[in-house]
Amino acid sequence: MRQEIVLPKLDSSMEEARIVSWEVKIGDIIKIDDPILIVETEKSSLEVESEVEGTLEEIVVDEGETVPVGTVLAYVSSGKHSTEQKGSSDHNPVKEENISPGKTERIRVSPAARRLAKQRGVDLTKIKGSGPRGRVILKDVAEAAANVVNQSVKTENKVIASIHAKGKRVNLTSMRKTIAQRMTASFMNVPQFQIKKRVDVSSIVQLRQAVVSSIEHSAGVRLSFNDFLIQAVALTLKKFPRVNASFIDSEGDPYILEHEDINIGLAVAIDDGLVVPVIHQADQLSLIEIAEKRTELVEKARKGLLKPEEMRGGTFTISNLGSVGVDEFVAIVNPPETGILAVGNIIEQPVLTNRHETLIKPMITLNASYDHRTIDGAYGGRFLAQLCDQLQSGQWNIFSTVK
Repeated sequence: MRQEIVLPKLDSSMEEARIVSWEVKIGDIIKIDDPILIVETEKSSLEVESEVEGTLEEIVVDEGETVPVGTVLAYVSSGKHSTEQKGSSDHNPVKEENISPGKTERIRVSPAARRLAKQRGVDLTKIKGSGPRGRVILKDVAEAAANVVNQSVKTENKVIASIHAKGKRVNLTSMRKTIAQRMTASFMNVPQFQIKKRVDVSSIVQLRQAVVSSIEHSAGVRLSFNDFLIQAVALTLKKFPRVNASFIDSEGDPYILEHEDINIGLAVAIDDGLVVPVIHQADQLSLIEIAEKRTELVEKARKGLLKPEEMRGGTFTISNLGSVGVDEFVAIVNPPETGILAVGNIIEQPVLTNRHETLIKPMITLNASYDHRTIDGAYGGRFLAQLCDQLQSGQWNIFSTVK
């Protein structure tokens, strides 16, 4: 008799799954509860166990394909041969482990879950399995381990509060609460990676020294290093649209949105917090126009006069701590943006030239943090390399608006 193997509904929200790998091949003898394939849902990768037994006759859905729940994946034929195999099951053990904490209770655990439990010190007897027929799978152990950590943190916080009961309690301002919530959400929900690069800013230092006084006299604004950074980042984002983007976690249909406008946020420190005013369409502005916008927004920020629309719509953020003497640091991505640039102090450092000469150059360290859901390391590395080239190029739109 020919029987179907169908894609089961492994959790309440599962609608479809991608076939990652088949753990059996045509001609293999399959028994009920044998792990036969691994599928990937929107939440995790899971093992699928067979609900039929016999000889695997045909695989209908290949690895890499995505199909809805209930789709026929393969066919199994059952007959005399499979019946004989059923009687000799000792030669085909199921690829899982059983733990017997008591005489009447048996816990079914996948090998991967068992390994993780051993690494994290998780007691498998206290976990309720979410896999087929109550099997403990990798996700169950990972969640249990996270709960142990969270409980440990809560206990530690209570101990600290008890020990330091005589200390001064500082209640959070609304701004501090918002920063705490947003940064925690970013750290917990956005998989981030960082790339670091040093860059020679000699040309910027020389150009700024040459024109800063005349521009201040004629335009009434003083060019800062941040103005060059903003224009360099904006021009580089035009060449790397995926960095000027957001990962939209739409339920059931996530996608990446590449923004049409390039709007640069500049982190500004104020009393007990920071704000990020946004320079909209920065790629369309000259250095003088950027300096005027930056001066106006920073002044408003420090006086608490920023309007909501002046803090909205950012597509990339720059955080510069060079003014407080920080050599380098790592910043946390500001969702829903894909990237943030952490800028350190300008430091005179020895640099070996192509002619093997050692010269003292003004150098800064740039640390770019990215949302790994939107881009990968190679793309982020090319963006940072192109940004450094722009900073060293000497090509700036000082007076004219960029077209």
